Amino acid sequence: MQSSIRLSSKERLLLMEQLASLIDSGIQIANALQSMREQCQQPRIAAVLDALKRGVTAGMSLSSAMATLPRSFPATMTQVVRAGEASGALGDMLRRTVEAMENDAVLRGKLRSAMLYPAIMLGLMVAVVTFLLAFIVPRFEKLFRGRTLPGPTRILIAVGDFFTGNWPWLVAGVVAVVIAAVLFLRTSRGIRSLDQVLLRLPVIGSLYRTANMARSVQTLGLLTEAGVTLLVSLEHTQGVVSSPAHARLWQHVRQRVVNGSSLREAVRGHPLVEPTLEQVVAAGEATACLGPALLKTAARYGRELERRIRDLLTLVEPAMIVLMGGIVGFIALSIMLPIFRMSQT
Repeated sequence: MQSSIRLSSKERLLLMEQLASLIDSGIQIANALQSMREQCQQPRIAAVLDALKRGVTAGMSLSSAMATLPRSFPATMTQVVRAGEASGALGDMLRRTVEAMENDAVLRGKLRSAMLYPAIMLGLMVAVVTFLLAFIVPRFEKLFRGRTLPGPTRILIAVGDFFTGNWPWLVAGVVAVVIAAVLFLRTSRGIRSLDQVLLRLPVIGSLYRTANMARSVQTLGLLTEAGVTLLVSLEHTQGVVSSPAHARLWQHVRQRVVNGSSLREAVRGHPLVEPTLEQVVAAGEATACLGPALLKTAARYGRELERRIRDLLTLVEPAMIVLMGGIVGFIALSIMLPIFRMSQT
């Protein structure tokens, strides 16, 4: 069934970018979808285009056709397209959607890059230490047997003996812990626990908060500027964030707006909302330019996230190199000290 087809973020971005370009050129939606279908060579995207074209040809609007494919097009995107259709600026709304998707992809890429290097270095360090303890240290242990050894060498041999004698249990323990952690993090309680841990970490917490605020403020600004009502915009904003704490923030804000508060009053004083955002919301409401103001703030969050990631990598790279060098240096020193003593006797 076409309704069960899931598009990746990259596939969705390419599809919407091409559709926006064709509609801006004055091509009718049905003809644009047919043209894209004829050029498409990917079965899943072709099936989505077929479903959209059938819906549009049958008299549905593009947004209504997209709504029948919820796994291909998020509700936020459908709302923006619907607003574009109502205002007669569908091409412009599609372009704005593409820009928002590109910004979101950039944010995700920056976060992955921030985590990837330390993970690679940590994995490399574990592999090197495991190799040295499993294959190199035991060979030198036979050479040193029966001799008085310095403290670092005794420590190294003890650690090597522990790993050599217990490696099956250690491997089983690590596998069990990883499986248990994965299963736990798939539960709602596990997701909330991880969310709280990430928010409280000294450096990672700041990146995590900034990334979630950038995504949510961008979504809220895009929907608001497109003419979507504030309550509906807040509902979709709540759904796009990966952090349960930020989802609760926007749920709280929406509930206060339902009760008659302005958006500024709704966000005021919340621990996840910085004073600058409160001022932006107040200025946007006062000048009836809330959408553009929020989009500018989202762009600022993106630049801030990029700067923080760059600063983090600047600190992490030498720290990981020093740590790895220290461990390898300790192992090398522990092996060389007895050899120096033997050469002097």
